[in-house]
Formats: sequence, structure tokens, C-alpha cells
Amino acid sequence: MRAAWSRLAVVVALTAALAAADADDGAREAATAFGRALLSGTAQALRPVLPDHGRVHLTLARLGPEEGSFGARQVEAVFLDFLARGKVDSFEVKRCEGDGRRSALTHATATITDRDGRSGRIGLYLRFESEGERWVLREVKETAE
Repeated sequence: MRAAWSRLAVVVALTAALAAADADDGAREAATAFGRALLSGTAQALRPVLPDHGRVHLTLARLGPEEGSFGARQVEAVFLDFLARGKVDSFEVKRCEGDGRRSALTHATATITDRDGRSGRIGLYLRFESEGERWVLREVKETAE
């Protein structure tokens, strides 16, 4: 009996780990899509990772400056404004952590040229939530690297 419970515990742990890995992969792909959109210089390319409902919290310095909660079209407009004079030169997802189903946090780094022509490296924390069958952006927090 004890061996059966041990096997069941292992199966449950493996199932939970696989679900978390799948969710993290989905969130990682969403973060990668966010980066590709910025690298393309096209704010409209963000649409696949923006939510249909709810808001996205932005805390931006060099990519902004903006802080607050914005609807999907407003987020697109913020990045459109940045990309009109600034540029993202590189983007790399460093880490992705999630609860397996509902939310994930990714850390990325980017090299940018800001609106004033200054180049530099920034950190980005991107929080995603599942919305239907996809992962959508819920927060972007820029940090100094």
C-alpha cells in the first residue's frame, strides 16, 4: 500500500512539473513574440500578446516615460511613440517562471537606442496571464541593467 502511494505521489509531481513546463514554454514564447515585435520596429506586431480584456501595467523609463495601467490600444500607442524615434537593437529572454497555468513572470534584457540617441542596456520584467488559449501581457517593468 505504501509503495502505491509513493508511486501516486511521483505521478502527481511529474504531472504538475510537466504542466508548469508547458505553461512556462507558452509564456516564454509570448515574451519572445514581445521582443520580436519591438525588434521589428512595428508596434502593431504587439497585438498577438496584448489582452482582449483588461489592462496592462507599464513602468517605463527609457522606453516611455510612462507609468500606469493602459488598455491594449494604448499600450500599442506607447510603443509606437517610442519606436518613432527609438530602437530596440537586441532582446533576449533570460528567465521564465510560472505557476503552471495562470501566470508567469519573465525576465529579459534588451539593448536600445532611446529617443535621445543614447544607447544602453535595460532589463524588462514581463508578467503574463493566460487568456483563453494564449498568454497575454499584463505588466512591463523596465529596470536598469
